[in-house]
Amino acid sequence: MSDKFRVVENHSLGEAPSGCKESRSNGCSASSPESVVQRTPYLASGFQPLGICLGICLGICLLLGLGTSIIPAGYNRQMKDALIRQIADFITSSPVHTSDDIFEALALQLFARQYALVAPYRRLCDASGATPDTLFRWQDIPAVPAAAFKAFDLSAVPLSDSKAVFHSSGTTGAEASRHYFDADGLTLYETSLRVGFRDALPDCPPHLWALMPNPEAAPNSSLSHMLGTLRAERFFWEADDALAGTLKKLTEPVTLFGTAFAFVQLFDGTLASWRMPQGSVVIETGGFKGRSREVPREELYGLFGTRLGVPLTNCHSEYGMSEMASQFYGRGLDSEKRGPHWVRTRTIDPLTGEDSLPGTPGLLRHYDLANWNSVQALQTQDLGTLTPSGFLLHGRAPSAEVRGCSLTVEELWTSRSAS
Repeated sequence: MSDKFRVVENHSLGEAPSGCKESRSNGCSASSPESVVQRTPYLASGFQPLGICLGICLGICLLLGLGTSIIPAGYNRQMKDALIRQIADFITSSPVHTSDDIFEALALQLFARQYALVAPYRRLCDASGATPDTLFRWQDIPAVPAAAFKAFDLSAVPLSDSKAVFHSSGTTGAEASRHYFDADGLTLYETSLRVGFRDALPDCPPHLWALMPNPEAAPNSSLSHMLGTLRAERFFWEADDALAGTLKKLTEPVTLFGTAFAFVQLFDGTLASWRMPQGSVVIETGGFKGRSREVPREELYGLFGTRLGVPLTNCHSEYGMSEMASQFYGRGLDSEKRGPHWVRTRTIDPLTGEDSLPGTPGLLRHYDLANWNSVQALQTQDLGTLTPSGFLLHGRAPSAEVRGCSLTVEELWTSRSAS
């Protein structure tokens, strides 16, 4: 770990659509992703109800200037340095040495920092009556919709102090989110992704190859930065022929990390098949739908076996987003994703804004201590169901904007093909 981080030990959001108000009595199941969609007709309008509520609140607060524009008193550099060391210590500690109480204490302190320094977020909190003096649980920390990163500069430092800016992927022409990292935030982010990767996939071969642009070619890609931080030895981009030849000569196991689209592009470009050495691992990230063609998840994972020789037990998935510093991982075709101990996830009923009933799908809301320089509480447009060790990911809410790491690669590929 860097010396810089040396360890020192109810409000309703709208009426239910007609036909689903009596969902439990008319056969509209409350425990399926489809029922959540039926009960929320305006999921298709760009924001989920929570996104609409929070997005409008952010916009109105910014326009009207609600709340003070002066950083509240009582926050100083010494407090910042102590807090970031404590968070780094928590991240690098073994999960058995962490606790919900410590997480909550750190989350509330981080909220106080972000409330003080991220002006649009403070105005949102003030408008809802949420301040460091009124919150006592991490679950009460206000969340911002992921789309707020498109409309506002959610940064605790002047943008000129940013060392990296990561953009979201999306359809061509769509406005991208911007996630700013200062030096401290970037170091904490890199610490968290290293620890998260190590803890989630401890048996991966150390030789890491990436099917994506290298960080220099894609400086605004959090995924490329992640693979650079994980010390990927080779980046294969615009080099499928080179990758095919290298796979043919491979004699020791490797970890092959790429977006779904990049793998499909490799398989579509040749009829060749390979037998990667025993122990090799494939990690896939990103969605399965883009502008080129849609590939069912089961088909792609089958191709990992028939075209690469990697069994399903050695295939993994990564779920992340540019607005969030931490990642989740899953194994094989299991839709369960597991996150690190410095992240908490809730599923939110889109009608009430409260936690979904146990076993009932809702909109995923993440609380990430590694989101140092922006906002730790993030409301997504993804549907999921909580499990004892993580959550089942059901996918994007219907008509939500197409996005995901695969689209970043696809956009670059399309640009290359057009040139």
